[in-house]
Amino acid sequence: MESMDKMNHGNVLTHGLRHVLHLSCKDPVCHMTCGQGAAGFTSLHSSGNVQFYYPDGHLRDPSFCRSHTIHYAGLTSTHLPGRLVGWGPGAILTVLDAELNPLVHAVEPMDVRVCKILEYSNELVTAGMGNVCVWCLTHLICRKRVVEGLGRHVVFTHLALVPSRTPQGRRALAAYGRAVVVLDLTKGCIMEHKKNLHLREITGMAYCPLREIVVTASDMTIRVWGLDWELQIAFVGHTALVTSLVLCPVSGLLFSSSLDGTLRCWRPEVGDQVQTVSIPNGCSPPLLMGGPDSAGTFFSYSTNSVDFWTFNCLYNLHCRLDTFLGGPIRQILTPPSLPSFQACVVCIHGNSDVTVVAAETGAVLTRFHANGRVRCADYCVPKERLLVLTEDGVVSIASTLTSPVTILDEWHGIEHWDWSGGKVEAIIGMVCCMVLYTDVTDTQSGQEEWISLQRQRAQKPKKYKLLPDAKNRFLVILGHCGGCVSVLNMLSGKVQFRTSAHNNQNIISMQAHPNSGYLLTAGEDKALLVWRVFPCAQQCLSLHFSMLCDLPPILLALMGTQLTLALQDPENDTYSLVQYSLENQSRSDQQPNEEHHNKITGLCACYQLSVFASSSQDGTVRIWDMENRLLRILEVNAEPECLAYCEGGDLLLGITGDLYRIPHTQLLPPDCRTQKCDPDSELPKSWTPIMSQKCRTESCHVAKKDGSETLDRKKDSDFGALMARHKDLESLLKGEVECRRRKPATMQTKQEAFNNYMRLIYRPPPKIRIELDEVPLLCTEEEEKKGREDADIHLTAIIETPSTKKTPLPPRPAAKKLREKICPPPKTLPPIKCPTPPLTPPSVSAPPSPPLAPPSPPKQLTSLTPPPSSSYMPEFLLQFVDEQWFQKMFPDLSCISTSLGPKEFCMLLLDFMMSCSMAQKNKIVNALLMLIQQEVLDKISLSKGLLVCLENCIHKTMSREEQLFVGELLNLMVHLSPDSFNTIVELLAMLADKQVDLKALVLCVLQRLGVEEAELWLCPELESWNSLTKHQPNQHCILRDMASHWLLTWTRKYRVHKGSVFLRSEGVQSMCTPVEVLIYFCSMQRSKQPRPLPPPPEGRKDTVIVPSDLDRLKPIQRLGETYSMSRIREPQGRLLPPLPYRPELMGFTRFLSLPMAFVTLSPFPFSLDFQNFKRPSPHRYFFLEHSYVEYYR
Repeated sequence: MESMDKMNHGNVLTHGLRHVLHLSCKDPVCHMTCGQGAAGFTSLHSSGNVQFYYPDGHLRDPSFCRSHTIHYAGLTSTHLPGRLVGWGPGAILTVLDAELNPLVHAVEPMDVRVCKILEYSNELVTAGMGNVCVWCLTHLICRKRVVEGLGRHVVFTHLALVPSRTPQGRRALAAYGRAVVVLDLTKGCIMEHKKNLHLREITGMAYCPLREIVVTASDMTIRVWGLDWELQIAFVGHTALVTSLVLCPVSGLLFSSSLDGTLRCWRPEVGDQVQTVSIPNGCSPPLLMGGPDSAGTFFSYSTNSVDFWTFNCLYNLHCRLDTFLGGPIRQILTPPSLPSFQACVVCIHGNSDVTVVAAETGAVLTRFHANGRVRCADYCVPKERLLVLTEDGVVSIASTLTSPVTILDEWHGIEHWDWSGGKVEAIIGMVCCMVLYTDVTDTQSGQEEWISLQRQRAQKPKKYKLLPDAKNRFLVILGHCGGCVSVLNMLSGKVQFRTSAHNNQNIISMQAHPNSGYLLTAGEDKALLVWRVFPCAQQCLSLHFSMLCDLPPILLALMGTQLTLALQDPENDTYSLVQYSLENQSRSDQQPNEEHHNKITGLCACYQLSVFASSSQDGTVRIWDMENRLLRILEVNAEPECLAYCEGGDLLLGITGDLYRIPHTQLLPPDCRTQKCDPDSELPKSWTPIMSQKCRTESCHVAKKDGSETLDRKKDSDFGALMARHKDLESLLKGEVECRRRKPATMQTKQEAFNNYMRLIYRPPPKIRIELDEVPLLCTEEEEKKGREDADIHLTAIIETPSTKKTPLPPRPAAKKLREKICPPPKTLPPIKCPTPPLTPPSVSAPPSPPLAPPSPPKQLTSLTPPPSSSYMPEFLLQFVDEQWFQKMFPDLSCISTSLGPKEFCMLLLDFMMSCSMAQKNKIVNALLMLIQQEVLDKISLSKGLLVCLENCIHKTMSREEQLFVGELLNLMVHLSPDSFNTIVELLAMLADKQVDLKALVLCVLQRLGVEEAELWLCPELESWNSLTKHQPNQHCILRDMASHWLLTWTRKYRVHKGSVFLRSEGVQSMCTPVEVLIYFCSMQRSKQPRPLPPPPEGRKDTVIVPSDLDRLKPIQRLGETYSMSRIREPQGRLLPPLPYRPELMGFTRFLSLPMAFVTLSPFPFSLDFQNFKRPSPHRYFFLEHSYVEYYR
């Protein structure tokens, strides 16, 4: 059956060794090495010849190294590029270069039989007859020499080094005969001497730093030894002599080669054989196997051939749990959380342990040990609460802010708790399953509470009850023995609702899906119930759908309205998955040859990839689509204990008590695109299932009757109204209700409406064809239309840059003559040069500048030959096919998706522009301008992307070309959005930053925008900013924040000024733009300058001229005559904070100061007493400019 699966499905990936290349050799191979020094692999043959191989195993050109004969027993590659070590026979040790020329000879060498490079150091270790030595690699000076206790009968043949980062330190294991000697390389002494480890001579040895074990091979057996040299496991499987052992650093597996012609993979921690690979037919059995210290290609050689192997790693270790837990992982949970929360994974162990792991890094956050066996658990991320249900029916609530967790509360005897709703017909037995239903509608308050909890991490939490939340609900749903479902409020710990289910039989599993609002329960009555959850209602559960199956559904998975069930019957050897569409009541079965062959251990759904995944004890993980079709088989060469998808789309597996991770790129075959979508866009819509007799199938059918209570509830009109009202409230809380107000009209929509109106009234214009006898037309109608549009568009650049000086390429002769006959092109305006502002402030304000002109168009991408036609490329990309930057972005045009839109292409183009050359950057800017003229880009998103590019391009040491490119970006940004707040803030930051030296460029842009006096009034204002932030590491970012705050402050002042002007004038008040704010600031600074006194009249020299701008001559206002009463009163109980910027007080009088000696405020009419009339009336007037509000509440 397994071979049939592989034959029918080519998308089968295997976790293990895979044969890559086989090379035959004329001369017998006596030694091989690999590493950075050899730049790949190197083989030494019996004749003295040396062959070099690429890192992928292919043979190098013989010209790579001159061919000559060397007389060494072996070669060892070092971690230094182009450096190898030649050793033996006898007392020979030499450092060689890449061409095998001797560089350094060892000083007083001893007999060498084996040589190894010490990891993370500049040393090598040699072992031979009666000695073990540590050598300096560069000079080959012996640093440590171990001879004492070793006689001439001790001839070491195998050497294994313990990495220095392990607790044991720098140690070496040297094997001879049936014994192993443990040496301390730091002190240069023998630590242990273990004899008689095998009955015969040791033929292979390896050290595993992850497990801290030593593996030795002799004859046909492999033995695993612990730190105390106690035998842990013995591997038996080879039928001939084991020749070598190699440890895979990627997977932690042990590889062995044997004279029986096989390579075998072993799992040391389990003691099981994982994989067996046979040598290609007709080849000699392998004599030795080796490989790099990190991930890469492995080699094996025999007498007449060399084979190369690679390890296809499907999954990587995500978190090692056996340090804390004992036994297999029983369940993996990925609780839903908001993007701002930390994604966590909960691993449930069969022996009373629960571990919380970070989903991204795999770090252990906290762990929980229960008094009894754990049935199930769940995790509330916003509240940092872990809920654990044990076999005795006790629910423990613990805080995950500490490690281990802190128990906050325990719920005992929940089946005896009272419920105000009355009695339930079902038998309320002990709690047997639990699930948490999280409904977070107020994300802002939830995020603020979660952030406050993170500040208390590692502190012992206080035992207090959480306050009830009106918007965010957390329901603990429990399944009882006896078919009762209870709903408890996690914050209050009270029973909210209870109902009967599953015909008074036990509930075996439950699943909550808050995204779709469903609850799934499966019971021993072979029924599956689908409940609708209303978190805010008292009766929060409503039965909507029920199914009866021939077999109990052991595992469930729901994605949208697609439900997948795992049904199995070990007695009949039935292990199948069945999918049901709850929307159209249809069923999808598997093909017989696609089913699992052993017990199904896990089932989950992935919203990002729209697939289901199942695992089985047959050692496979199978991926299914929404129609229950098999997409890919992953042979993991182990028994997956359980599985679950994390939020990123990766698959988490439990194998041998540890947590492993399969990247999402391995899950789908190449023909199925692995696109990560927004999880919110994939949320299923609400549905209302229809009870029908047509949904009866062979092994599952819809139950017609679920009790009178359920039928009465469905028929009740009040319940339907409650359900509709709940949906409306839920949509309002989530912000899904869109405003029905008509969108404002734009120039494009107005033009389209006018064109449609003209088509309705007038007939279409006659088709007039102009014959050109002198020049034949060489272009199509679309090209003529495009060329006519290009000829009518002539833009003027804001800044004179190299791109504006280049003239565009002339169009084709036929198209040019045709356009000249129909509509001659207008004249192009010359670029505007940077002006030089006057040195003295002008007395009269300059007139308003003309409207902003867009930048100059880029040169048209025309060529003599039309671009290659492509059915898979979008039409707007054809104009860029011949560009060098386009060919560098897309080397293979077939990889371009047909669904690639202009917005996505624009984002890719901006990302590519950050890493390309300066010449290509200018061409990319021209391409963006062409797309803008063709009206295919979104100007808002493009402006944001250009702003990010501009921020990344500005630095202290900018070349002339980079400054010109910044001018090009400013030219394009101001053309897109001249009134953008962020653009003006960036201009102010560049003007204040003296180190970037862009003052002239910014002044030119501001003058073109209409700010004529920027150099006179803006530059002195921003002069102090540079000195305040001069020694800051991120000076430009700080200047940007200061510019934003400064512009907001002056915007508020300008709005107040504009509001007072609006009261004194007729007309409609318009919105203020940042450019108007800058002009207002310059005018205010100009008005503060003292004006020279006018000359006295002729003939009288003793005349005193009174200035006309005295305060006493300005008009005064009553307190009720200003714009002060136009503010909006806030409701009772809300206090406005004393902040400098308060939008609620916009338009209110900014200053209120009464400089007079005595002021009387009387709300009642004055007395008509004659004596009171004689007194001077109190002042009831104030100057608006001298009045302020010190504090307002």
